[in-house]
Amino acid sequence: MSSSSLSYTVPQVPETDILFELSSEEWLLRKKGFRKGSKAIQLNETLLTIGNGYLNIRGSLEELPQGNAGGMYLSGIYDKSESDVEELVKCPMWTDVSVWHEDSKFCLSCCDALAHEQILDMKKGLLHRRTTFRNQQGKILTLETTRLAFMHDPHRGYMRVIITPKNFSGALRVLSGLNGEVTNRGYFPREQYKHLQLERIEHGRHFMYLEMKTREQGIRIAESASWKMVSGFGRMLHWEPRIYGEKFTSEITIEASKGISCVFEKLAVVMTSRDFATPPARGMFRESICNLRDFVRIGSTAEIKRHIDAWNRLWEQADVRIDGDDVAQQAFRYNIYQLLINAPSRPGPIGAKFLSSEGYMGHVFWDTEIFILPFYIYNFPSMARNILMYRYNTLPGACRNAEKIGCKGARFAWESATTGEDVTPRFASKLEKTIRFIYTGIEEDHIVSDVIYGVERYFRVTGDHEFLLKYATEMILLTARFWASRVVFADGLYQIRTVIGPDEFHEHINNNAYTNYLVSWHLRLAAMLCKHLGKSNPEEFRELAEKISLEGDEPGRWLDISRNLKFTRDGATGVVEQFEGYFSLKDHVILRNDRLGHPVFPPGVNYRNIGRTQLIKQADVLLLMVLFPHAFSFAEKRANYNYYEQRTTHKSSLSHCVHAMMGLAVSERVNAYRYFMKTALFDLENLHNNTELGIHAAAVGGSWQTVIHGFAGLLLKSDRIVLNPWLPRKWERLSFRVRWRERLVSLEITHKEVSIRIDAETEMSLPCTLYGNTSKLMTNVSYTLSYCPTRSRGDHVYEKA
Repeated sequence: MSSSSLSYTVPQVPETDILFELSSEEWLLRKKGFRKGSKAIQLNETLLTIGNGYLNIRGSLEELPQGNAGGMYLSGIYDKSESDVEELVKCPMWTDVSVWHEDSKFCLSCCDALAHEQILDMKKGLLHRRTTFRNQQGKILTLETTRLAFMHDPHRGYMRVIITPKNFSGALRVLSGLNGEVTNRGYFPREQYKHLQLERIEHGRHFMYLEMKTREQGIRIAESASWKMVSGFGRMLHWEPRIYGEKFTSEITIEASKGISCVFEKLAVVMTSRDFATPPARGMFRESICNLRDFVRIGSTAEIKRHIDAWNRLWEQADVRIDGDDVAQQAFRYNIYQLLINAPSRPGPIGAKFLSSEGYMGHVFWDTEIFILPFYIYNFPSMARNILMYRYNTLPGACRNAEKIGCKGARFAWESATTGEDVTPRFASKLEKTIRFIYTGIEEDHIVSDVIYGVERYFRVTGDHEFLLKYATEMILLTARFWASRVVFADGLYQIRTVIGPDEFHEHINNNAYTNYLVSWHLRLAAMLCKHLGKSNPEEFRELAEKISLEGDEPGRWLDISRNLKFTRDGATGVVEQFEGYFSLKDHVILRNDRLGHPVFPPGVNYRNIGRTQLIKQADVLLLMVLFPHAFSFAEKRANYNYYEQRTTHKSSLSHCVHAMMGLAVSERVNAYRYFMKTALFDLENLHNNTELGIHAAAVGGSWQTVIHGFAGLLLKSDRIVLNPWLPRKWERLSFRVRWRERLVSLEITHKEVSIRIDAETEMSLPCTLYGNTSKLMTNVSYTLSYCPTRSRGDHVYEKA
């Protein structure tokens, strides 16, 4: 392709400046100063990640200083190669930029930083950077960049670079390209895995192209870009294309003048062979270049406007206002931002670290359905459906998982990637820093019913009957079949042996309460669904029964197992035994926290012997009560909270949000707020000292659930809205909106009133229950409901305004 085939439209820089103006301070995450060392550098890279759910880019500095872990990750792109199991692939970078003067590179590794700041504008999805360098020769230069991944078009990205020599004039070399020299982090220190091989490099005066292919699965990744100086008084001396192995660089040399800024733009297009149902007729090269040509023709300004408009629409739905608590507001907005940049626009996985790194190898865990999915169900149902369609599409892999262990039906993997077959690593360095075998992939089977819990919750809130008939029922029945073949009958009860519950300190246990209760609910749901669909949709149900070879007595057996599955609680206290034999373990409680607020193990307890004690890693029984709040009385919840809260070490990012919600349920409000803030600030304050390895997605989703289901007390049932709000003292107002079966519910909650409006296309009357008192609300009418908070959450008085 000739270089003249890409004509370039010079944007109106002033208009771009307006678009790039910073939002108000409450929408900004600022990171000032530069600390050398890989941990500090990589922490900021994680926190400042940008993206659109198709491609996410860590907030690495453009010159890639020593110690960086820059990377771009594409949803669903996994590969194994020499790795123990397949993992999320670090893809070629297009955001690298370096500036040179007289063989001296302006880089924070080798220059003094006179000023340095990165600013994430969460409202617009922009990452800004401004650095003033002084090199060893005393030359001072300011580098300003703005980058984004377009939210309205997930295949496109943009970067603006402004270079200003402050105390000198002369030739500057400005380099940017497409960097295919990327590797994944290995298991051992300094170990690296190479998942990509070079397929093609092409270039012209106004374009560059790089194509690489994953080594095992053969997925092609095509990147094209245009890199050009677009304004400034600097005179361009020459342009040189350079190839360094698997890296292409476009080098522009300019004659820069002291105090005069030169502006460069980079327009990028990223696509993979997985984006096409069949190989594109024009080939990846022409598809990518044609997309880039269209991008250049439209111009960056028009695309940036569309990007910001897309973000405005997302925030209009998803924003939650917390008036009176600035710290909570900004932290919570940051968590929502993370959920928005990882929203799947098509069926695909959401990993435990989102797309912020290859942490946990990008694998999908139970975090997705239990902690992350509710945000999308309540705000963007189509995205929630995409998440669940990943599970449906990997159902064949789940069936193979069950077959491998001699069971029937479908067993969702503890860790899954491309096919749904289990990809849990065989060994890892656990918390005690020793290498040991991993049993979670073999024993942590509660994920099977965790997925179904997410499926049922999606249907309950959205009423998506098509999804229920075409996809959900098959998942529910095949997984019920798995459990029916997994249980054993002994001592007059069905039992589930050799499992790991949410508390992973205790392995090889029998009859974990969380697992058994969830399975009992799951099997009852499956039996009831067969009965219901057999009457309401007999033809569709008959076809499904034939497809999965459903036998006539299966639903009856599921119901029998459900009714007789072992579940133990102390009759006198109401405390549920976490697993068989738990109460007989050596009893310890947490007596103090360290200066950072982390629980301290009692004397004599360490990671090697903690499994022989009642100390637990994270919420287990309490999570069960959060998921099934109406199945347990206030007294039972209180007894279990009092018992397990003091025995929980919170060594998992999944734990604090559960304790926050349970604290609200049992009127432990001070503790609830404290646990909420730990959840909301989990990554921003690097609570577990490992955020450099990626965002803790479950904590992000858990913070949203704590505010909406906890403090707002909102529960959407199939036929009614339930509200039991309680706001922290400093919160003046909590306002948000959610979607409920094709309706938009807007809520504004203060300490004494709830303002509510249900917008819908049709006029109807819908029940709303506020602290046990029910009113009928008409759609498209605004209401104010009064309540009088007293000592106990269960003692509120309802008054209609």
